[in-house]
Amino acid sequence: MKTLIIYQSVHQMNTEKVAKAMAEAINADLRKVGEVEPAMLAEYDIIGFGSGIFFGKHHETLLKFVSGLPRQGKAAFIFSTSGGALKIMHRDLRAALMQKGFAIKGEFTCPGFEKYGIFNLIGGFRKGRPNAKDLEKARAFAKGLLKAP
Repeated sequence: MKTLIIYQSVHQMNTEKVAKAMAEAINADLRKVGEVEPAMLAEYDIIGFGSGIFFGKHHETLLKFVSGLPRQGKAAFIFSTSGGALKIMHRDLRAALMQKGFAIKGEFTCPGFEKYGIFNLIGGFRKGRPNAKDLEKARAFAKGLLKAP
């Protein structure tokens, strides 16, 4: 299955670490949001979309990219990193992808080092995350997507 992973990683590069681990595990093409044109998606069977979580949802550049896509009818997966690491924070991206005709095959989230706002005053939160164990879980998740029907 030809796979593309589209991501936005802004502050601590947590999401980039996860995206790279997934891409290496399944030999996927990896692109930042600004490097992808909607027409490029036609050559892929499954597409991953991910970013850090900002104020309870994925990064605005990723959400804006998805909202500008034509209807697809392709498989997709969602991933994120955040201080909270809760899949409920995927709801806006999930809804946007489903509206565009994507079939969501799975979702992955893991903790990420956070220094935003008050966390900066204490030197950050969840230092060292994502760690080796988190990245191994990301690899296993990605491999599992290609095995699923």
